[in-house]
Amino acid sequence: MAALKGLTGSIIATLVVRWVAVTMLDIPPEFLPLATPGPTIFFTAVGAIGAAGVFAIVRRRAQRPESVFRRIASVVLLLSLPPDLWLLSDGAAGAIPGGTPAAVGVLMLMHIVAAVVIVWALTGWGPKGTSSRS
Repeated sequence: MAALKGLTGSIIATLVVRWVAVTMLDIPPEFLPLATPGPTIFFTAVGAIGAAGVFAIVRRRAQRPESVFRRIASVVLLLSLPPDLWLLSDGAAGAIPGGTPAAVGVLMLMHIVAAVVIVWALTGWGPKGTSSRS
């Protein structure tokens, strides 16, 4: 149940961020990662499902699985940001046009929002013993 909450919650949260950004900021329509909701849904779902799989493994092997998983998730989040920054380079302009600082900033924000929702859903943030283990 926690994995489903993480999946649906992160998709909804990132779609809200995308909608606000596309509505309020000057995001070029040719910037494919934000052009339609599809990439947001797909890549958020991939991340949520991957996180749930990693958490299931960590939960079986670690004495303090929530803490270990939060550290793993933090590292993965940090590693997910440089590829977004690459979209600002000249080399990326031909492959994925429209990569403005605002558009890339939105992608990075979406990574952070998705990570927070997924980690919260899987591990909980309360005192020991209140994590979501269903």
